[in-house]
Amino acid sequence: MRTVDGKNDETNLPFVPKFMMRSTSRADFLRLGGRCIAGSVLTFGLLNSLSGCASEPTAYAERTGAGVLTTGPGGKAAAPIATAPHYPEVTFMVFSDTHLYDGTLGTSGTAWVDYMANDRKLLKDSEETLRVSFEKVKLEKPTFVLISGDLTKDGERQCHEKLVSYLRELADLGIAVYVIPGNHDVNNTDAARFLPSGEKMKIPTVSPKEFASLYEDFGYGKALYRDPASLSYVAEPVPGLWILALDSVKYEDNFRLNTPVTSGRIRNATMPWIEARLIEAEQKGKAVIAMEHHPIMEHYDGMKAKYPEYVVDDNWKIASLLASHDVSLVFTGHFHASSIVQHRWNESAAATLQGKSIIDVETGSLVTWPCSYRSVKLSGDGTVRITTYRVDQLPSYAAVSRSFDIDGKSIIEEGIRNIATSAMKNLGVPEEDRNILSSQIVDAMMAHYAGDAHFTGSEMLRKHGLSLMGQLVVASYDHFIQGLWKVRAPANVELMEDNNLVIAPDGRLAIFLSSVLAMGKDFPLVV
Repeated sequence: MRTVDGKNDETNLPFVPKFMMRSTSRADFLRLGGRCIAGSVLTFGLLNSLSGCASEPTAYAERTGAGVLTTGPGGKAAAPIATAPHYPEVTFMVFSDTHLYDGTLGTSGTAWVDYMANDRKLLKDSEETLRVSFEKVKLEKPTFVLISGDLTKDGERQCHEKLVSYLRELADLGIAVYVIPGNHDVNNTDAARFLPSGEKMKIPTVSPKEFASLYEDFGYGKALYRDPASLSYVAEPVPGLWILALDSVKYEDNFRLNTPVTSGRIRNATMPWIEARLIEAEQKGKAVIAMEHHPIMEHYDGMKAKYPEYVVDDNWKIASLLASHDVSLVFTGHFHASSIVQHRWNESAAATLQGKSIIDVETGSLVTWPCSYRSVKLSGDGTVRITTYRVDQLPSYAAVSRSFDIDGKSIIEEGIRNIATSAMKNLGVPEEDRNILSSQIVDAMMAHYAGDAHFTGSEMLRKHGLSLMGQLVVASYDHFIQGLWKVRAPANVELMEDNNLVIAPDGRLAIFLSSVLAMGKDFPLVV
């Protein structure tokens, strides 16, 4: 079991709609669903309105021309554009959700099979995937690397120690690494060894203090400042650039609840510490980029309504604090998707926010197809260039003439399909409807994981010729599927291209890959 704010949550991956993971009777679903069809639009609208910040105006993301985002929040005239950050010239790489698992802890037996049935990560391949991606890092020779949490499968000390050994390889080449914890990494009660006999045995996890000690050479020992209330810190990888590494994990609650908590927060005591560091950065003329595990904005319509644990608590409070002090880039993870979104404040905002913008760059996972990571280049004029890479082949797969990309995608698709189909069967949805809807759910989720989801088919989610139970599933999750396909934008959020783009200094213009190629610029495709 996973826990969200003390409530049991039967899956830790957002593969399928939440009602599909619960023990809901057909009668209960029909009783609820009788109101669902008539009120689905109203209900979803209320959920969306409750999920955002009441003081934030509605935003609409529109695509024109080559995909440039043009419409501001609330349809109002834009505020004067804020001054672009004065970044030093630097290139760095970004990973998230590496979920490294030491295979010697076991990959067989009934307990392992049961675990994988509800958690379709590519855990058996996690170490080889990490190794291959780090070979790319060594070739690229970035100045530093960010890893925004969920470093390990379930916070096993043994897995942390193995990751540290790989990070030392980069450090030995002069490539600095900065990490923060994710919800899997600290005080994790699920840390276990899987035995061939079918049982599992608890093994040591790490405490917050032990986490900082293990990663002393990868952020904590290099920190200019450490937050006494959390594992947050500030580091300066190159002169003139500060990394604000924010700890958004609720690991204090894990032992009390006997399960790791999925949702995230920035502690109340950390907020004034953040503000003090940002004020100091302004006074010293330092540009600041931030990273934390939990996204600070919704990345698809309905994300906070359906999966509130995948957006940090009080997200607009945090986003506003960062943006008011000219932090315009935040690197996150958690949902295992490659997704980039933006918010801009107009003239109706507080004076410290007018004309400001913030971009949430969510990076995918090395254990969820398409196993992506990023390269980011900052330029002195404020331009940000983002390139996304994929691990599409592993030596062990090539040795037996198999494709890691194809096999990995099939494993994730099968996991989503099986869970969705089984849940709909329990609700009494007929087999024909289950087959149709589960395939469409799979397509939408995989498109979101990959990024740049652009629907080109004729039907996102079947709406005609379904049984009553099938219609109820569609009524409840139609907007959710549209959000995954990027047809609907979340309130207050502008959708951007997700994988390869150049963000202009004013933050209001995104030059996408197709435009760059048309201009004859050298811009590497996904590798």
